[in-house]
Amino acid sequence: MSPSLSEIMRRKNFLSIVLLLAMSLQALSQELMVKNAQLEPLAGASLLNLEDATVLITDQAGVVRLNETESAVLLVSHIGYTSKVVVFEPGQSQLVILSPSTQKLDEVIVEGFVNKGQISRQAGGIALLEPGAFKRYNETSLVQAFNTIPGFRFEERASSSYRISIRGSSIRSPFGVRNVKVYWNDIPFTEPGGNTFINLLDLSNVAQAEVIKGPSTSVYGAGNGGVIKLKSTDLSTLSNASELAFSMGSFGLLKASGAHNFLQKNSSLSFKWSTQEADGYRDHNAMDRKTLEFDGLFFPDEKRTISASLLYSDLFYQIPGGLNPEQRAENPKQSRPRSIERNASVANELYLLKLGHEFAWSDQFQNKISLGLSQNQFENPFILDYKRDNQQAFSLRSEFLQQVPVSGKEIDLGYGVELQRSFFDGKNFGNINGIADTIRFADEIDIRQSDIFLTATYPVSDKTDFTVGLSRNDLTYDINRTIDRINNNPQSFLKEFDAQWSKRVAISHQLSSDLSIHLSAMDGFSAPTTTEVRTNEGSINQALQAEKGINYELNFRGNLWRQKLSFDLALFHYRINDAITTFTNMDGVVLFRNAGETRQNGLELATQVNWLLNTEGPVNVLSSRIAYTYHDFSFENYVTGGDDFSGNPLPGTAPHVLNLTTDLVLKSGLQLNLTYHYSDPIPLNDENTFFSEAYQLVNLKAAWDTKISKNVNLNVFVGVDNLLDVSYSLGNDLNAFGRRYFQPAPGINYYAGIKLKFNH
Repeated sequence: MSPSLSEIMRRKNFLSIVLLLAMSLQALSQELMVKNAQLEPLAGASLLNLEDATVLITDQAGVVRLNETESAVLLVSHIGYTSKVVVFEPGQSQLVILSPSTQKLDEVIVEGFVNKGQISRQAGGIALLEPGAFKRYNETSLVQAFNTIPGFRFEERASSSYRISIRGSSIRSPFGVRNVKVYWNDIPFTEPGGNTFINLLDLSNVAQAEVIKGPSTSVYGAGNGGVIKLKSTDLSTLSNASELAFSMGSFGLLKASGAHNFLQKNSSLSFKWSTQEADGYRDHNAMDRKTLEFDGLFFPDEKRTISASLLYSDLFYQIPGGLNPEQRAENPKQSRPRSIERNASVANELYLLKLGHEFAWSDQFQNKISLGLSQNQFENPFILDYKRDNQQAFSLRSEFLQQVPVSGKEIDLGYGVELQRSFFDGKNFGNINGIADTIRFADEIDIRQSDIFLTATYPVSDKTDFTVGLSRNDLTYDINRTIDRINNNPQSFLKEFDAQWSKRVAISHQLSSDLSIHLSAMDGFSAPTTTEVRTNEGSINQALQAEKGINYELNFRGNLWRQKLSFDLALFHYRINDAITTFTNMDGVVLFRNAGETRQNGLELATQVNWLLNTEGPVNVLSSRIAYTYHDFSFENYVTGGDDFSGNPLPGTAPHVLNLTTDLVLKSGLQLNLTYHYSDPIPLNDENTFFSEAYQLVNLKAAWDTKISKNVNLNVFVGVDNLLDVSYSLGNDLNAFGRRYFQPAPGINYYAGIKLKFNH
């Protein structure tokens, strides 16, 4: 029987009601979530509908529920973060990632000594480099961005041959990075033996960097220089997007890179690759680096975060070597004699896996645990020998954050453990025309390092925090010399350093809403690295001791001139006992010894001036940053071999350094970045008989950013480095035999590139 007309109408009405109800439920289920780059919810973020001027505010979970049935253009903003315009599409949930704003230095959010918060509440020399800091340069190395931090010197002795000095810590680093603890995605990138191959990282593997200057042993273990914490991916700039970039420049520079991110409510997947090569400024100065990276973030529930990172890096670079003053004057591009003949170079391959888990048991108790596994193969033909090293490393770091109520107030506790272990297999050969010859000696080294730490912050008042920290650090080198063709005496050595207890006391006080003051005292120690204990001429330096010291620091942070000028000022006094320094024997082999005491006084000032900001006119941003460093570092009680170096300034440290940057961003999308850098002369040996010359560098970059379609952005850039064509050395060899101090840097050079971003 056919249905009646009334029945048909009832069915239509019922279907209409169901459809309307489904549409209503769909609209009600639409959510927009606002988070920061660490995917933490941003409560109180505002969403301004640019069409009807309505405003909504996110809840504690960073969520706003929308009833939009058509596309809406929203301005998403939050205090301390850069606003972002997004197009909300109905019928789905969307996630918006905001990046921190760097309009004022004292509003920067840092992790510091475990407890994350505003830098205005944390004592110590702490600095943050955000993604924009790296993109204002040629995007081929980390050097220029880090050198905008006062007290920080990042050197590139040859293409991709890096050395880092934080507050003079390079006196024991003739090559490589030592005396500084580096983390990458929360796991130690520094090997248990104290060496850091930071040149394995391309700029695509570094989106953000936080630096703690001076000893941080109370939380991060050995390293008098400080700590560098690197994050590889910034989701505020790479979320549901793909990027392709290509650049080229002087001296055969070619670089290509790509990235892709797929972001959902409960997961984020990122993949990045890069390839970079260059012929170099000097003879025998080429480099080639390839990297692959995968990052995953997963959120099974509101309390749990699981992370994973996989990094592969394959690096090769040639070593032109140091020149003496006469060779440099004759031809700064030449390589050291025999460098080409013996193929002085480095080939380094790394596989690194990181797994992490964060769990919030409650609002007052959280845990973060990170596991790292790595495999590293290092090959280094040099003028004097030929090295092949193979190392497997394991690391585990677990941190607990807990709030404990005491007398109506809450103490913030941070405590945990860091363990590292590696198995090192090193072989040294003779070098005949760049080929490994007869083996000289071989070692198998079992390296074990542990760090147990506790830090507690008590809020004395709403304006005053008092912090104490304590850690216990252990380090052991178990060395088994399996082959000894030099002394014909294979044997085993156990180099076990005494356990070190390190303390930190700090107090922070808000003098006003625009000014804070901080005072801290920190113990520090730095054990010799495997490279310093196991030297290239075949000896085991069992007499070398850990250097120890204590650092006193006073910090002022605040705003002036109606908050257009922000500043961060540090004054410190640091004394080190048994400081490790270098010397060379008659064969030119670099060796190490304890050098008595050093006295290090310093002033470091960082300022930012926002001349124009977010204006309605043709200029969107005009801002400047000034970083000034004054270091008065000298030896005390340093007598060796009949020579008395007491009172001499430390080699490798310039007394005065100035860095000035100015950024101009126009409404049209044009951006200009100007950088000026000045360095005083630098003593090059303990005797202070040779100095580098003072130099001034000027770099300029111009970029144009525009939309070529709804979902595609285009960025084109050109730049010039060393605009004044200055002759200088960015990375001098200290105490070098034969006065081979100088590693000449490029003169004026140019680059250009293009970047495409596809938003999904």
